[in-house]
Amino acid sequence: MQGKGMKIGLMFNTDGIKGPELPAFAAALEETGLASLWVPELFGREPFVTVGALLAATQAITVATGIANVYVRDALAVRAAAATLAEFSGDRFALGLGVSNTIGNTVRGHTWISPVEKLNQFFSAYESAPLSIESGQIPVYLAAHGPRLLAIAAERTNGVLTYLQTESYNRQARAQLSDDQQLIVIQPCIVQEDPVEARRIARRAISIYLPLANYQRAWRAQGFSPADYADGGSDALVDTLVAWGSVDAVRERLEQHRQLGVDQVVIIALNTAGRGRPDLAILKELAGE
Repeated sequence: MQGKGMKIGLMFNTDGIKGPELPAFAAALEETGLASLWVPELFGREPFVTVGALLAATQAITVATGIANVYVRDALAVRAAAATLAEFSGDRFALGLGVSNTIGNTVRGHTWISPVEKLNQFFSAYESAPLSIESGQIPVYLAAHGPRLLAIAAERTNGVLTYLQTESYNRQARAQLSDDQQLIVIQPCIVQEDPVEARRIARRAISIYLPLANYQRAWRAQGFSPADYADGGSDALVDTLVAWGSVDAVRERLEQHRQLGVDQVVIIALNTAGRGRPDLAILKELAGE
Protein backbone atom coordinates (compact mmCIF):
# COMPACT_ATOMS: atom_id res chain seq x y z
CA MET A 1 0.00 0.00 0.00
CA GLN A 2 1.15 3.51 -0.72
CA GLY A 3 2.66 5.04 2.37
CA LYS A 4 2.23 8.54 3.68
CA GLY A 5 4.72 11.16 2.65
CA MET A 6 4.83 10.30 -1.04
CA LYS A 7 2.55 11.94 -3.58
CA ILE A 8 1.03 10.20 -6.59
CA GLY A 9 0.64 12.02 -9.90
CA LEU A 10 -0.26 11.16 -13.49
CA MET A 11 1.54 11.80 -16.75
CA PHE A 12 -0.94 11.82 -19.61
CA ASN A 13 -0.95 12.97 -23.22
CA THR A 14 -4.27 14.77 -23.64
CA ASP A 15 -4.03 15.00 -27.44
CA GLY A 16 -6.60 12.22 -27.86
CA ILE A 17 -9.25 14.23 -25.99
CA LYS A 18 -11.12 16.98 -27.82
CA GLY A 19 -10.54 20.44 -26.43
CA PRO A 20 -14.13 21.06 -25.27
CA GLU A 21 -14.01 17.78 -23.31
CA LEU A 22 -10.81 18.60 -21.43
CA PRO A 23 -12.36 20.62 -18.56
CA ALA A 24 -14.70 17.77 -17.54
CA PHE A 25 -11.87 15.24 -17.85
CA ALA A 26 -9.56 17.37 -15.70
CA ALA A 27 -12.24 17.85 -13.05
CA ALA A 28 -12.92 14.09 -12.92
CA LEU A 29 -9.21 13.40 -12.70
CA GLU A 30 -8.86 15.78 -9.78
CA GLU A 31 -11.50 13.81 -7.88
CA THR A 32 -9.33 10.67 -7.92
CA GLY A 33 -7.05 12.18 -5.29
CA LEU A 34 -4.02 12.52 -7.55
CA ALA A 35 -1.63 15.27 -6.51
CA SER A 36 -0.44 16.30 -9.97
CA LEU A 37 -0.97 16.03 -13.71
CA TRP A 38 2.06 16.15 -16.03
CA VAL A 39 1.67 17.11 -19.68
CA PRO A 40 4.34 15.86 -22.13
CA GLU A 41 5.66 17.74 -25.14
CA LEU A 42 5.14 15.62 -28.25
CA PHE A 43 3.93 16.69 -31.69
CA GLY A 44 0.41 17.73 -30.82
CA ARG A 45 -0.85 20.45 -28.50
CA GLU A 46 1.55 23.06 -27.18
CA PRO A 47 2.20 21.98 -23.57
CA PHE A 48 2.13 25.36 -21.83
CA VAL A 49 -1.19 26.27 -23.45
CA THR A 50 -2.60 22.87 -22.52
CA VAL A 51 -1.40 23.25 -18.94
CA GLY A 52 -3.17 26.62 -18.79
CA ALA A 53 -6.46 25.05 -19.88
CA LEU A 54 -6.11 22.26 -17.32
CA LEU A 55 -5.28 24.69 -14.52
CA ALA A 56 -8.34 26.76 -15.40
CA ALA A 57 -10.53 23.65 -15.17
CA THR A 58 -9.28 22.50 -11.76
CA GLN A 59 -9.11 23.80 -8.20
CA ALA A 60 -6.31 22.11 -6.28
CA ILE A 61 -4.24 19.73 -8.41
CA THR A 62 -0.75 20.76 -9.53
CA VAL A 63 -0.33 20.77 -13.32
CA ALA A 64 3.14 20.54 -14.80
CA THR A 65 5.05 20.24 -18.05
CA GLY A 66 6.53 16.78 -18.23
CA ILE A 67 8.71 17.56 -19.92
CA ALA A 68 9.07 20.79 -21.88
CA ASN A 69 11.95 20.54 -24.35
CA VAL A 70 14.63 23.20 -23.79
CA TYR A 71 15.43 23.19 -27.52
CA VAL A 72 11.96 24.34 -28.50
CA ARG A 73 11.75 27.80 -26.91
CA ASP A 74 14.22 30.23 -25.41
CA ALA A 75 14.77 30.58 -21.68
CA LEU A 76 12.98 33.92 -21.37
CA ALA A 77 9.89 32.50 -23.08
CA VAL A 78 9.92 29.54 -20.69
CA ARG A 79 10.30 31.72 -17.61
CA ALA A 80 7.55 34.07 -18.78
CA ALA A 81 5.19 31.17 -19.46
CA ALA A 82 5.98 29.58 -16.10
CA ALA A 83 5.48 32.84 -14.21
CA THR A 84 2.19 33.51 -15.99
CA LEU A 85 0.80 30.05 -15.27
CA ALA A 86 1.90 30.18 -11.64
CA GLU A 87 0.32 33.62 -11.17
CA PHE A 88 -3.02 32.72 -12.77
CA SER A 89 -3.32 29.41 -10.92
CA GLY A 90 -2.33 30.40 -7.42
CA ASP A 91 1.05 28.68 -7.69
CA ARG A 92 -0.26 25.30 -8.90
CA PHE A 93 2.20 25.09 -11.78
CA ALA A 94 5.47 23.13 -11.85
CA LEU A 95 8.06 23.29 -14.60
CA GLY A 96 9.48 19.99 -15.82
CA LEU A 97 12.32 20.38 -18.32
CA GLY A 98 14.54 18.12 -20.40
CA VAL A 99 16.59 17.86 -23.57
CA SER A 100 14.43 15.15 -25.20
CA ASN A 101 16.65 13.16 -27.60
CA THR A 102 18.69 13.49 -30.77
CA ILE A 103 16.02 12.08 -33.08
CA GLY A 104 13.18 14.22 -31.77
CA ASN A 105 15.21 17.42 -31.97
CA THR A 106 16.61 16.67 -35.43
CA VAL A 107 13.03 16.28 -36.71
CA ARG A 108 12.33 19.76 -35.32
CA GLY A 109 15.34 21.17 -37.15
CA HIS A 110 17.58 21.71 -34.12
CA THR A 111 21.28 20.94 -34.01
CA TRP A 112 22.07 18.59 -31.15
CA ILE A 113 24.80 19.64 -28.75
CA SER A 114 26.08 18.13 -25.51
CA PRO A 115 23.18 17.99 -23.02
CA VAL A 116 25.46 19.35 -20.31
CA GLU A 117 26.39 22.36 -22.45
CA LYS A 118 22.81 22.90 -23.59
CA LEU A 119 21.34 22.76 -20.09
CA ASN A 120 23.98 24.98 -18.51
CA GLN A 121 23.37 27.57 -21.24
CA PHE A 122 19.62 27.32 -20.72
CA PHE A 123 19.67 27.59 -16.93
CA SER A 124 22.06 30.54 -16.99
CA ALA A 125 19.70 32.34 -19.36
CA TYR A 126 16.62 31.26 -17.38
CA GLU A 127 18.02 32.44 -14.06
CA SER A 128 18.98 35.84 -15.44
CA ALA A 129 15.94 36.38 -17.70
CA PRO A 130 14.41 39.83 -17.14
CA LEU A 131 10.68 39.82 -16.45
CA SER A 132 8.30 42.74 -15.91
CA ILE A 133 6.08 40.60 -13.64
CA GLU A 134 6.77 38.88 -10.32
CA SER A 135 7.80 35.29 -10.99
CA GLY A 136 7.78 33.91 -7.45
CA GLN A 137 9.36 30.57 -6.58
CA ILE A 138 8.36 28.22 -9.39
CA PRO A 139 9.55 24.64 -8.80
CA VAL A 140 11.79 23.43 -11.62
CA TYR A 141 12.57 19.76 -12.20
CA LEU A 142 15.00 18.25 -14.68
CA ALA A 143 14.70 14.92 -16.46
CA ALA A 144 18.13 13.40 -15.77
CA HIS A 145 19.24 9.95 -16.92
CA GLY A 146 22.96 10.09 -16.32
CA PRO A 147 25.46 11.28 -13.69
CA ARG A 148 26.31 14.55 -15.41
CA LEU A 149 22.67 15.59 -15.76
CA LEU A 150 22.03 14.52 -12.17
CA ALA A 151 24.82 16.87 -11.14
CA ILE A 152 23.20 19.77 -13.02
CA ALA A 153 19.83 19.02 -11.46
CA ALA A 154 21.34 18.87 -7.99
CA GLU A 155 23.08 22.21 -8.52
CA ARG A 156 20.46 24.22 -10.40
CA THR A 157 16.93 22.84 -9.88
CA ASN A 158 14.40 21.77 -7.28
CA GLY A 159 14.79 18.12 -8.15
CA VAL A 160 14.97 15.30 -10.66
CA LEU A 161 12.55 13.45 -12.89
CA THR A 162 13.59 9.89 -13.72
CA TYR A 163 11.89 7.70 -16.32
CA LEU A 164 12.43 4.04 -17.22
CA GLN A 165 15.30 3.74 -14.76
CA THR A 166 16.19 1.10 -12.19
CA GLU A 167 15.94 1.14 -8.41
CA SER A 168 19.72 1.50 -8.17
CA TYR A 169 19.66 4.60 -10.36
CA ASN A 170 16.84 6.16 -8.34
CA ARG A 171 18.77 5.40 -5.17
CA GLN A 172 21.80 7.17 -6.66
CA ALA A 173 19.63 10.15 -7.60
CA ARG A 174 18.20 10.39 -4.08
CA ALA A 175 21.70 10.32 -2.59
CA GLN A 176 22.85 13.12 -4.86
CA LEU A 177 19.96 15.45 -4.01
CA SER A 178 19.63 17.50 -0.86
CA ASP A 179 16.83 16.90 1.62
CA ASP A 180 14.81 19.82 0.26
CA GLN A 181 15.07 18.67 -3.37
CA GLN A 182 12.51 16.34 -4.88
CA LEU A 183 13.03 12.93 -6.47
CA ILE A 184 10.14 12.32 -8.85
CA VAL A 185 9.91 8.92 -10.53
CA ILE A 186 7.78 8.47 -13.64
CA GLN A 187 6.42 4.92 -13.44
CA PRO A 188 4.43 3.12 -16.17
CA CYS A 189 1.77 0.93 -14.52
CA ILE A 190 -0.64 -1.72 -15.77
CA VAL A 191 -3.14 -3.51 -13.54
CA GLN A 192 -3.11 -6.86 -15.31
CA GLU A 193 -2.39 -10.19 -13.62
CA ASP A 194 -1.81 -12.26 -16.78
CA PRO A 195 1.97 -11.98 -17.31
CA VAL A 196 1.75 -12.55 -21.07
CA GLU A 197 -0.84 -9.81 -21.56
CA ALA A 198 0.81 -7.47 -19.05
CA ARG A 199 4.18 -7.73 -20.78
CA ARG A 200 2.59 -7.33 -24.21
CA ILE A 201 1.06 -4.02 -23.13
CA ALA A 202 4.25 -2.99 -21.35
CA ARG A 203 6.41 -3.72 -24.40
CA ARG A 204 4.14 -1.64 -26.59
CA ALA A 205 4.39 1.25 -24.13
CA ILE A 206 8.20 1.29 -23.99
CA SER A 207 8.89 0.27 -27.61
CA ILE A 208 9.60 3.83 -28.77
CA TYR A 209 12.43 4.14 -26.23
CA LEU A 210 14.24 0.85 -26.83
CA PRO A 211 16.18 2.08 -29.93
CA LEU A 212 17.24 5.40 -28.35
CA ALA A 213 20.96 5.64 -27.58
CA ASN A 214 20.54 7.68 -24.40
CA TYR A 215 18.24 5.09 -22.83
CA GLN A 216 20.42 2.19 -23.99
CA ARG A 217 23.46 3.88 -22.46
CA ALA A 218 21.63 4.33 -19.16
CA TRP A 219 20.44 0.71 -19.09
CA ARG A 220 23.94 -0.62 -19.81
CA ALA A 221 25.27 1.45 -16.93
CA GLN A 222 22.62 -0.17 -14.73
CA GLY A 223 23.64 -3.73 -15.59
CA PHE A 224 21.59 -4.60 -18.67
CA SER A 225 23.10 -5.84 -21.93
CA PRO A 226 22.15 -5.09 -25.57
CA ALA A 227 20.16 -8.35 -25.61
CA ASP A 228 17.84 -6.87 -22.98
CA TYR A 229 16.65 -4.04 -25.22
CA ALA A 230 16.57 -6.04 -28.48
CA ASP A 231 13.51 -7.78 -29.94
CA GLY A 232 10.98 -5.85 -27.87
CA GLY A 233 12.91 -6.05 -24.62
CA SER A 234 13.68 -8.95 -22.29
CA ASP A 235 11.26 -9.96 -19.55
CA ALA A 236 13.84 -8.76 -17.02
CA LEU A 237 14.00 -5.27 -18.52
CA VAL A 238 10.23 -5.02 -18.97
CA ASP A 239 9.56 -6.14 -15.40
CA THR A 240 12.10 -3.63 -14.09
CA LEU A 241 10.68 -0.68 -16.00
CA VAL A 242 6.92 -1.34 -15.83
CA ALA A 243 4.88 -2.08 -12.69
CA TRP A 244 2.27 -4.74 -13.44
CA GLY A 245 0.05 -7.25 -11.65
CA SER A 246 -2.90 -6.89 -9.31
CA VAL A 247 -3.82 -3.55 -7.78
CA ASP A 248 -2.06 -4.66 -4.61
CA ALA A 249 1.05 -5.70 -6.55
CA VAL A 250 1.26 -2.34 -8.33
CA ARG A 251 0.69 -0.50 -5.06
CA GLU A 252 3.52 -2.53 -3.56
CA ARG A 253 5.84 -1.30 -6.33
CA LEU A 254 4.81 2.24 -5.48
CA GLU A 255 5.52 1.55 -1.81
CA GLN A 256 9.01 0.39 -2.73
CA HIS A 257 9.60 3.81 -4.27
CA ARG A 258 8.48 5.48 -1.05
CA GLN A 259 10.85 3.37 1.01
CA LEU A 260 13.65 4.41 -1.33
CA GLY A 261 12.99 8.07 -0.54
CA VAL A 262 11.00 9.02 -3.64
CA ASP A 263 8.93 12.16 -3.05
CA GLN A 264 6.45 11.63 -5.86
CA VAL A 265 5.61 8.82 -8.26
CA VAL A 266 4.07 10.01 -11.52
CA ILE A 267 2.09 7.16 -13.02
CA ILE A 268 1.79 6.52 -16.73
CA ALA A 269 -1.49 4.62 -16.70
CA LEU A 270 -1.57 1.79 -19.23
CA ASN A 271 -5.11 0.79 -18.21
CA THR A 272 -7.56 2.67 -20.42
CA ALA A 273 -11.31 3.14 -20.25
CA GLY A 274 -12.04 3.83 -23.92
CA ARG A 275 -10.94 6.57 -26.31
CA GLY A 276 -7.42 6.37 -24.90
CA ARG A 277 -8.38 7.79 -21.52
CA PRO A 278 -6.90 6.38 -18.33
CA ASP A 279 -9.14 4.22 -16.18
CA LEU A 280 -10.07 6.66 -13.42
CA ALA A 281 -11.33 3.93 -11.09
CA ILE A 282 -7.95 2.21 -11.15
CA LEU A 283 -6.15 5.51 -10.73
CA LYS A 284 -8.27 6.24 -7.67
CA GLU A 285 -7.25 2.89 -6.16
CA LEU A 286 -3.58 3.54 -6.86
CA ALA A 287 -3.68 7.10 -5.56
CA GLY A 288 -5.51 6.27 -2.34
CA GLU A 289 -3.86 5.79 1.02
